[in-house]
Amino acid sequence: MKSLNATHYEVISTYPSKKERKHHVVHAIVETPKDSRYKFALDAERGIIALHEALPDGYRWPFDYGFIPQTLGDDGDPLDILVMLNEPTFSGCLMKVRLLGAIRLRKNGTENDRFIAAPPRMPGVSLETDPFETLHDIGAARRKEIESFLCGYSESQGNRIDLVGTVELDEAAKLVDHGHKAFAKKR
Repeated sequence: MKSLNATHYEVISTYPSKKERKHHVVHAIVETPKDSRYKFALDAERGIIALHEALPDGYRWPFDYGFIPQTLGDDGDPLDILVMLNEPTFSGCLMKVRLLGAIRLRKNGTENDRFIAAPPRMPGVSLETDPFETLHDIGAARRKEIESFLCGYSESQGNRIDLVGTVELDEAAKLVDHGHKAFAKKR
């Protein structure tokens, strides 16, 4: 079969601009919309987002889930990101987001962090996430819900998940930079 890349996600930059990079704004590409019981994932060989699996009964994605383009994590995939939106978007949606922090996880012994972000503030529109500057701002209860979901659905698939902890904005931004450099080195 001839190589096919219908969407060219690999050419989308990690950071929208140098100025936005300083403000910890990154691009996110949604694979799985909020409230979905299905998990969608990038099929890198074909350059398209495809149905990956169904989640167990009782599990639904708490927020839009996807990846940060032009990054590479220890698991060999782009860095994972949850975007805190009140309403779902759609698979393949590209958006600028503000990093808040990261939940540090190990999946079967391999680092597999999940970055948490919020949409940018928009003039004339009030969003629940507008006051959030860091992961701490989302509150302990909501953070625990996210951690419980991320660990629970993956463990139900037979994976061993270790919750390492959380990191706030500055450390999360350094981890994204590291993932961006790892991607550039691989190319």
